[in-house]
Amino acid sequence: MTRTEEKLLLYALGKSDRKAFAVLYNLYAGKCIHLVSSLVKDADASMDIVHDIFVTVWLKRDLISKVDCFSSYLFRMARNAVMDRLESEVIRRRFVAESLIVSDDLCSYVDEKVSLDELQLLISRAVSRMPEQRRRIFMLSRYKGVPNVKIAEILGLNIRTVENHITNALADLRLALTKI
Repeated sequence: MTRTEEKLLLYALGKSDRKAFAVLYNLYAGKCIHLVSSLVKDADASMDIVHDIFVTVWLKRDLISKVDCFSSYLFRMARNAVMDRLESEVIRRRFVAESLIVSDDLCSYVDEKVSLDELQLLISRAVSRMPEQRRRIFMLSRYKGVPNVKIAEILGLNIRTVENHITNALADLRLALTKI
């Protein structure tokens, strides 16, 4: 495809032309899946990532219609999406490991002191007393399972700010639970 043809497709994409989007998808999805698969080593995850990328292409079509080289932009999106996915997976695994350690210690103590309903009430109260931003971030992270990177993107915050809010929220919960 020539640069001029690509520019015309991108222009049409910016005008919400579904056919232009379909042409771009057909041209680049296979290459994108190949790239992502080589990094992720999971066919289903690769397909999910590529579909998410093309959803983003459609949602940000006004911005993307102005890029100089769509293939470079797309492959940069793919690389970033893979990095986000891997980072999210590392964080999730670390959280699960830490949760298992903390929960083993906490469960034996809490089982002696409080019933499950009382514990849920204590946690709910502690969460409701958190500052609004911290509570929103904590609930997205822990209740909805949204990765920190996505939370930062949704709320327009720095990733470190999101991580600090979650750390502080967990400290608030620990403090609330030590009062049992």
